[in-house]
Amino acid sequence: MSSILRSTRRMISVICLALLLVSAVSAAEFRIWTDSTGKYTVKAKLDAVEDGKAILIRENGQKIRIAVEKLSKADQEFLEKQDADSPFQKTEDGNSDASDKESQPSTGELRNVTVDWSVSKEIPLPSSDTAWKITVPEAPAADFHPRSVPLAPRQDFWEGLNGMAVSYAGKVGVVGYGWKMPGDTVTTERLVLCDLQKGRVAATGAGKYGEMIPFALHDDGRQILMRRNDSGGGNAERLEIWSLKGKNVVRSLVWTPFSDDSGWGHDVTWAAFIDAKKLALCSGSGKLAIWNLATCQPICHTQVTNDGHPALSPDRKWIAYVIDDTLRLIDIEKQAVIATSQIPRKLQAPALAFSPSGKRIGCVANDRILVWDTATGELEKDFAVTGINMGGEIAYPDEGFILAGNQFLIELNNQLKLWHYQGADRVRTVGGTTFIAATGDNKSGVLLATKLPHPQSLALLKKALGQSDLFAFRKGTPVKLDVSGIPDAAEQNKAKEALTKKLDAMKCPVAADGKVDVVACVEGPTSRQISYINSGTYTVQEYFTKLKIVYQGKTLWETQWTNIPGVLSIQKGENIETKLREASAHPAYELYKEVVLPEFLQKPTESQNPGQPAASQTIGQSTVTPRGIR
Repeated sequence: MSSILRSTRRMISVICLALLLVSAVSAAEFRIWTDSTGKYTVKAKLDAVEDGKAILIRENGQKIRIAVEKLSKADQEFLEKQDADSPFQKTEDGNSDASDKESQPSTGELRNVTVDWSVSKEIPLPSSDTAWKITVPEAPAADFHPRSVPLAPRQDFWEGLNGMAVSYAGKVGVVGYGWKMPGDTVTTERLVLCDLQKGRVAATGAGKYGEMIPFALHDDGRQILMRRNDSGGGNAERLEIWSLKGKNVVRSLVWTPFSDDSGWGHDVTWAAFIDAKKLALCSGSGKLAIWNLATCQPICHTQVTNDGHPALSPDRKWIAYVIDDTLRLIDIEKQAVIATSQIPRKLQAPALAFSPSGKRIGCVANDRILVWDTATGELEKDFAVTGINMGGEIAYPDEGFILAGNQFLIELNNQLKLWHYQGADRVRTVGGTTFIAATGDNKSGVLLATKLPHPQSLALLKKALGQSDLFAFRKGTPVKLDVSGIPDAAEQNKAKEALTKKLDAMKCPVAADGKVDVVACVEGPTSRQISYINSGTYTVQEYFTKLKIVYQGKTLWETQWTNIPGVLSIQKGENIETKLREASAHPAYELYKEVVLPEFLQKPTESQNPGQPAASQTIGQSTVTPRGIR
């Protein structure tokens, strides 16, 4: 039989099925339905066939649709045998009730959205002479007290916790797991919806739609914003809206918000629901946009630092972000920047968070922590944190503390590395409560709702502050200055002069018997290749100009500059080769004039876990377990 004849007969079969507009089983019974690929099955009974689609009812009452031509051959033959005079009539979608329709981005079938950036307006900036003056409202009293939710153990050896989101308005949280057996081509995603008011699991469901993680949770507590999470840059670009129906995942929406960009630039790096109708997103290339959920089209947008994360205020009225060396605040309702504040230096990977009251804006940027007064834009804290990996993650659990890298609690007033929380897979702070998702052991897991700092850490902090020798370096500490590692004698003198001036400002006398060593040195040159996008590859001579503070042979703090710029600014009449030749000629000695010395450096403590050097950096350590913080 020719392929044309087979295709024609199959087409006639499908057309015949489509003409059975109201065909169903008179004595509807549950049966197993299979798709044409054989990969997916569902237990359901037939309700009707409309416009070429079979409407099925699952055991939990959920109605689903599938094109007849996408069913298995056996299922198509089953439908052909049904009585065409079925009493079943056309039904409405059962996915949402009338009260939900306004907040639902879509109902019915899976919707794919194409983004039109022409409808989005550029968020205007204020004039340069606009003063930062904001009235911060009092934080509303908590309308409920979140409870921890015990989680079932991992279902498979290969399964891992890959995401978590919390909706304080919806009083729910969602924890995501994913696993792929050796040889599998598709990741299985399992979602656990947690009732934070009752402290129990509300629903669970699973599906196979590629590697996706929960990224944010709608105010209704049901719609879950999922993001693609395949390994490698450029593979976190797709968003989907999922919900749980029984034990299954229902997808209602798919779109790529920043499809106008490419590579890592179109990745979605940050998301937050502003309310039931709007969503804020940020891309890898630094495009921050507010979206209409009903249409999934951008309303307005602006540019932020391409490696930074913005922050949504507790009352969800403002978005704070960093661009170059400026902190800015967006009024969401006005769709305008209403305040700007200059930052002393350009920050690397700035991640922002508001304090629980909204009165402070915190920032973790590489090895630095900064804090601004929200009302005035005044920079209150700016200090380096060394010896730990803060990882660009930030939570602001208490007015006096920042949690960096999902594990290190920094006490702001004395700039102390206070506590190391181990065992946390994901951390979010919402409404003054810190939510920690942890897999724990193989027997159980937990979505922990807690207050940080916890009582034990506060008790030890009080005790530590009573010790006179807690700090190795602070205001007034005598230091020994060593610039012998700088090969150029003239530059030695310049570095010594610049650093002495900074130490004098801190009332730290330079003496031969200083308690700590301030060491300046230069390493290099080393020849290496460097490439600039669309500009070729060049050979450069790289120097590293370094400065460190050493206590009893242990480095407490260190910074370094390279003479080779990561980004080149080319003026008229210049070229890349000439600029790089000039840069290669000498080290970046300006470090010693521009550097900001730390205000406090605490003495290292003996590690309780020798295999984990970071533990020796904090005053105390704890492990997050299904039974709480231990």
